[in-house]
Amino acid sequence: MPDSALKGYDTVNRFLKMDISKEAELQQIVELAANICNAPIALITFMDDKTQHIKFKVGTNVGEVPSQDTFCQYTVAQKEFLIIPDASVDERVMNNPYVVQNPHVRFYAGSPLTTHDDDNIGTLCVYDTQPRILTAMQEKMLQRLARQVTRLLEFDASLQLLKEQYEYSLIQQTKLRSFFESTSSCHLLLDTQLRVISFNSAMSNALMDRYQLPIVEGMEVTDYVESSFMDEFIHNCKTALSGEAVSKETVINSLQGNVPWQLTYEPAFDSAGIIIGVTYSATDISQTAKHEKTIMEQGESFRQIDLILSELNQPMQMVKSAMAGIKDQGYPVGVIEFELLESVCEELWEKRSVSSLADKEVIKVTDAIVKN
Repeated sequence: MPDSALKGYDTVNRFLKMDISKEAELQQIVELAANICNAPIALITFMDDKTQHIKFKVGTNVGEVPSQDTFCQYTVAQKEFLIIPDASVDERVMNNPYVVQNPHVRFYAGSPLTTHDDDNIGTLCVYDTQPRILTAMQEKMLQRLARQVTRLLEFDASLQLLKEQYEYSLIQQTKLRSFFESTSSCHLLLDTQLRVISFNSAMSNALMDRYQLPIVEGMEVTDYVESSFMDEFIHNCKTALSGEAVSKETVINSLQGNVPWQLTYEPAFDSAGIIIGVTYSATDISQTAKHEKTIMEQGESFRQIDLILSELNQPMQMVKSAMAGIKDQGYPVGVIEFELLESVCEELWEKRSVSSLADKEVIKVTDAIVKN
């Protein structure tokens, strides 16, 4: 099957699934076609590879017809107006079941419904049980009505597509806003002129608590950034606009004292990958800093312990050597005091070795934190 035919059938299926809002207007058109052409039967149909779907009609209750039993298959195939004055003598349809059986169709005229993409999705057509022809004006009016049907259908399709895109954008916006608001970090989205596009509650609350400044969309950079921080802020934003992210720690003086913050400036991209602004984030890392400080203090304590244990190393070696000498001299076995002393020395030496190893591991971790 040619790709063009597949594309046409996809278009037909899209229209078949569509919620048509112009049903009244389309029914009026099919009735008008019947009146203009003085025909007892008039149809608006959609045609796929297997079935003719009759969506609007006058003079019949038929809803679907197999494609091979239709007159409209020839109209769709030739992509232009088709008239059959007498079906009983036309080789294409003379054996059609609707010709040889009820309602004994004799006359047919149909105009294709051609979209702006040049897909033929169906027809506007009229039938009669008597052989006849149409006047030039009737042919012209039937073709104009077919174009009006196509415009109404495409208008509905465009409207539905816009609605779907709008609903999708609302869902995405809700997801983004939920993510935006779910974090305790302050987030700010700026355009290329560093005007405020969007912000989360954490950012709004932080500016209100610290500066009594209500932030709103469209604010200029001079309206929401302290003068003492302005040059650094603009420099980092320009770096982000060039495509390079910036991340740094700083200390901000607040009512709670000096608070460490992690600041990031990153380029904001549109769907085409073009930089359209800057995303600025500020995260309070005071708890992380406190944790690191505690680890460093513990590391210093372990260094002191390791130093003390190192200083005990020589005396303990001397005690062990002395006890070994006493045993070599045949000190009587079974003296409880000697056995207790030996047991205590061995236990102390073992604990000293384990503590020293643990201290070194903690010191390694502390040194790594300091370097980072």
